[in-house]
This record gives sequence, C-alpha cells and structure tokens, in this order.
Amino acid sequence: MKKILIFAVVLSLLVPAAAFAALEFSLGGYIKLDTYWDSTENGKNINTPPARNNDPFFHHGNLRFTAQGSRFNFTIKGPDVLGAKLTGFIEMDFDSNTNTATSASQAYIPRLRHAMFRLNWPGETELLFGQYWSMFCDWFPEVAEDGPFDVTGVPTFRLAQIRFTQGFACDWKVAALVGQAQNDVGIFAGSPYDPVTGSTNNGGEAETPQIEGQLKYSHDWWGKAAFYGNPIPLTASVTAGWQRNVVPANAAAATVIGAPILPAQAIYYPHAYVSPWMIQGSLFIPVIPTHSNDLAGTAHLLIQPWIGRGVGAFGMGGDTTNVFKFNNNWHGFTSANAELLDRFGAMVEAQYYFTNQWFLNAAYGVTAAFNFNESKAIGNIPQYLYNNVNQIRSMQQVDATLWYQPVKALKFGIQYSYAHSQYLLDAYPGGNVPQWGQTGSLGHLADLADEHRVEFVGFFFF
Repeated sequence: MKKILIFAVVLSLLVPAAAFAALEFSLGGYIKLDTYWDSTENGKNINTPPARNNDPFFHHGNLRFTAQGSRFNFTIKGPDVLGAKLTGFIEMDFDSNTNTATSASQAYIPRLRHAMFRLNWPGETELLFGQYWSMFCDWFPEVAEDGPFDVTGVPTFRLAQIRFTQGFACDWKVAALVGQAQNDVGIFAGSPYDPVTGSTNNGGEAETPQIEGQLKYSHDWWGKAAFYGNPIPLTASVTAGWQRNVVPANAAAATVIGAPILPAQAIYYPHAYVSPWMIQGSLFIPVIPTHSNDLAGTAHLLIQPWIGRGVGAFGMGGDTTNVFKFNNNWHGFTSANAELLDRFGAMVEAQYYFTNQWFLNAAYGVTAAFNFNESKAIGNIPQYLYNNVNQIRSMQQVDATLWYQPVKALKFGIQYSYAHSQYLLDAYPGGNVPQWGQTGSLGHLADLADEHRVEFVGFFFF
C-alpha cells in the first residue's frame, strides 16, 4: 500500500510537469522609483483636474516617494494549434491605491492589468481573448507619471474582450472587438432611488457590449523614428467605439450652471437609455528619420485628436460626463432627462534624441466640453443643470521630460508638468472654510485651477 501511495504522488507530480514541458515562460517588467513635488494634492498619475486656486485645503506643497508603479509580467508561449502560434500574457502592478499607503509599510494592493492569450496565423491574422488594452490605447506619451494624460488625451483603459485583427494589402490592418461595457459614475452612482448600487454599476446595466473598430496604415516611406526606444515608421489610424447603457430611475443633487449662489437641488430623472461613443485619430510622423537602430539625431511628432459623448466609458478619466436637462415636474420632483456631455480634445507629443542615451520629450494634452447652452432657460429655470460643481469646462496639461538611458535595463527621467483647468462653476464649500486671508468666513472657490509638478523617476527593466 505504501509503495502504491508513493507511486501515485510521483505520478501526480510528473503529469503537470509533462503538461508544462511544451510551454515556455519568460518574466518581464520593471522596478520604478517615483518621487515628485506637487503644488496641489493631486494623485501620482495626475488623473484628476487640479483643485481650484483658492482652495486652502489643496494648495500647498506635497512631496512624495513611491515604488508602487513597479510591475511584472509573464509571457507564455504555447504549442502551435490550428496552424497558429499560441501565446499568453499576464501582468500585475500595485496601483489599486493611488493616493495613500494602505499601511505603515506602504503595502499597496496588487492589481491585475492584463490577462489574455492570442492565436496568430500567417498573413497577419490574430484572435485575442482576455483582458487587454482598449484599441484607444495604442499611443502613450513617454512621460514620467503613470497613466499619462488620461484626462486630456490618452485613455488608460483595459477591458475583457474578444478581438480579431486582419492585415491586408501589406500596409493595412483592420480590427474589431466586443468587450465589457463600462458605466460612468457620474450617471450610475447609487442613491436611495436606485435599487442597483455598488459594484453592479460598473458595467452591470449596459444593454450591449462595448464595440470598437480600428483601421490602421503603416509604411516606411522615408525612415523611422523612436517610439519608446523602438524605430517606428509613418503610422496613421482611426478608432471608434460605441455602447448602450441603461440609466435607472434615480435622484441626484444638481447645481444650476450660471447661478452658483443657488443651493444644489434634488433632481429626479426617469429610466432612460444613453449611448456613449468616441472617435479618435492618431498620426505618428518620423520628422527626422533613421534607417537603422541608431536613434541619435532622430525626432518624431505624434498627433492624436478625439471627440465623443460620455467618453468616460472609454477610459478618458478624471471627469464625469452627465448633464441634466430640465423639462417638467413629476409628482412634485423637478424632472430632468439624463444626457451625456460632449467632449473633444487632443494629445500632441514631440521627441528628439540627442544621442542614443539622452533624449527630450514634450507632450501637450487638452480637453473641453461643448454643445450645451448655459443661458437657455424654460421660464426662470436654466435649461441645463449639472449634478456636480466639479465638472470642468476644459483642462490643459504640458509635460517636458529629459530622459537618460545608458543601457536598455536602466532609465532615468526628470520632468516638469503644468496643468490648468477651468470649471463650469464657481464653488461654495459646505462647511466653514476660510478664504485666503479671511479666517472664519465662508470661502468662495473660483472656477480656475493651476498645478505645477517636478518629478524624478528611475527604472530598472528586467
């Protein structure tokens, strides 16, 4: 009996080993130290608009050191199947808590970034399953902060999806995906009038999956330029996304645009449907090209405009997207139709390599709300109201970064960042918050906001 048990244990160990023998694993990722001084208390990713300039709670220096941006990944190469190459990818970081440490030992929470596998056939045919980047996330500016420009110009968005990509005519690719739809908290946050609250609001009330499509062209006409250190030719793409969401019957506090002295009012809005959408163009131009892997003296320009409605559903973070419109009175409640805010924006990046080790990066992002009339009214009630005084009219951000990468495994950067926002409304604190120099008085918070940051980062890639 003892020999049989030993044989069974050995066999149980050998079977998984034999199963994994056909797989190849490789570890990747980096260790990152991030330290910055910020004129406000914005998070490390600059993923919210800066606080108003005369808000005494937020406008003081904030110095921070953190390594939570570090991450690691596994790439798994499987056996050929159905005539295709099979690979998998899993990536984790520690970014679940972006503003404060969760304990005295700075124990940040691990987070699943990517978990996907794909099949690649000859002829540039690919089928992908799992959690991976949205198609809107092809181009990130090479700046110091994590999740860069996700308010103004670059979505930072991963979703569980099924994606098909097909190359054709040598230089073209077409792709389509269906995946988990997202809900924007500005519309779907729970209230006493909403029986569906909590985590079920994170896409749980979408009528459709999120659908994305992309057409991409890439060709080496006159040479290449570096993108994250890799030579890339002229590349242009158009990406579009759409989904349909249910707005459950709800009630929320709304603030009259153009009359901030009035207190927030309880607004009821009935069951309705909304359809977030977004269109993005991307153009990567090798301005000073190279015909080899020598990057010294090369430069690129990246231009990425976008437009959409309810763009928070596609990862354009930091700004809620719901506008309330008065239309009638319902059982004693002021009633409004839920509408998605229209926004447009762009990101522009320029990069120049002095040598193969030293290079300079400059990036600019902007977003603005449009297509609403603040002065139009029904009787003496302004037509448009918003449920949050922190809705921004516009935001701009500029990053200038000097990079030094002596070897592939080591990289250092120092950066200056400036952000400016204009809010739709002036704001009045709910408590006895003093104005600057007026102790004890109720503070009036203006609609303008500015933020300055100096940041140093160091990477060890493995």
